[in-house]
Amino acid sequence: MKKNAFAGWQDVFAFTWKQAVNGKGFKGATVGIALLFLVAGLAISTIMAFVQKKSDSEVSPIGVVSVTDESGLAVLYLDGFKEANGDKYPHISFEKNAEEYALELKITKAEEGYLLSAILPNESEISESDAEDFLDDFMICMEQSKLLSSGIPAEKLALAMSGVSYDMYEAGEEEKSIGEQLVSQLLPMIVIFAMYMMTLIYGQSIGNIVSVEKSSKLMEMVLTMTQPYALLFGKIASTVVLALLQLGLWIVCFVGGFFGGDIIAKTVIYPDYTNYILQVFELLSLQDGSTAFSVGAVVLCILCMCIGLLFYCVLSGTIASFASKAEELAQCMAYYQLAVIAGFFGAYILPLQDIEWANTLLRIVPVSSAYLLPGDILVGNVNVGLGIVYMLVLFAFTIALVLLAGKVYKNQLFHKGTNIFERFKKKKA
Repeated sequence: MKKNAFAGWQDVFAFTWKQAVNGKGFKGATVGIALLFLVAGLAISTIMAFVQKKSDSEVSPIGVVSVTDESGLAVLYLDGFKEANGDKYPHISFEKNAEEYALELKITKAEEGYLLSAILPNESEISESDAEDFLDDFMICMEQSKLLSSGIPAEKLALAMSGVSYDMYEAGEEEKSIGEQLVSQLLPMIVIFAMYMMTLIYGQSIGNIVSVEKSSKLMEMVLTMTQPYALLFGKIASTVVLALLQLGLWIVCFVGGFFGGDIIAKTVIYPDYTNYILQVFELLSLQDGSTAFSVGAVVLCILCMCIGLLFYCVLSGTIASFASKAEELAQCMAYYQLAVIAGFFGAYILPLQDIEWANTLLRIVPVSSAYLLPGDILVGNVNVGLGIVYMLVLFAFTIALVLLAGKVYKNQLFHKGTNIFERFKKKKA
């Protein structure tokens, strides 16, 4: 390769950049999607605040409940009701045959069980819906009362009523809450899906750029000023940088909307609001030995996304180089789409099987590591040290592909655009 093989790529970069930015609908789409992400970030925080406000405001006004017990049960476990529903019924108290009460609860023995009746006094401040909610909640108290009245010793009764669950984690590893486990699995999936959409959209864009100009007179003029290596690299670099700037803008809008919504939620909607998402992120970062959401993890995640997108864009340019004419682009890009789909499903589905050797392989093979690594590093599934090793492997594959792409593009140009598939068929014949 000549030393000046990449000379002049900056001019190609600038030319491709202007074409893309001045393209039809580019600015409108970029700004429109940015606004959507901003609104989405605001919505997440504010919706959480409204839900918490509504939940905390759902406090029952029921105070004294007059109990008429005609059930014949040996034990009526009223204390259990207050223990289980204390937040919803902070003012409730039970009295037998009370003179002044907010609601009368009558418990009678029926043919097929027990009947609960709620009787509201005249001009009661308690609504019928409040009374119905109370009866629904009291059903569990009745089930407990029936069991306690059965004569089974308390120790055996507690053993019989206890549930069974399971969990698994390595020795020395801290147990994660459900929220932490959910974020550890869900956030990488979101990153994988975002990378999938970017590689699909921008990969196709690079395919069009590489193929359309290949057979035009513009190509002949450009080749008099630069080399094929520089030409291809300038086109790909321009598209990748543009894609990363768009992605960066959208992420900033989403994060800004999220934290802006958090401020609005605490100051305007509900002062006692708690941002559970931020709490989960904090808990993950405080795990012993975890690098989740640390500065290093965030920086490495961004670098991996940049390198991963560059890898797929170069792969798209390499494959598109085999198309001698724009009409043959679809045939060539089908192979690119197969690689994208294989990498996406490999990174999206196989890690759920929790097979260690398979996950290690997925983080080495570039078609899947480009999708899998950023999210895994961000949430601490892969620590920063090991993440750097995997990222260097991905970068090495990308550099090798850049050199291959330039060579393929050069050979195809000087074969006068002959389709490689046609040449292969002729040789086979």
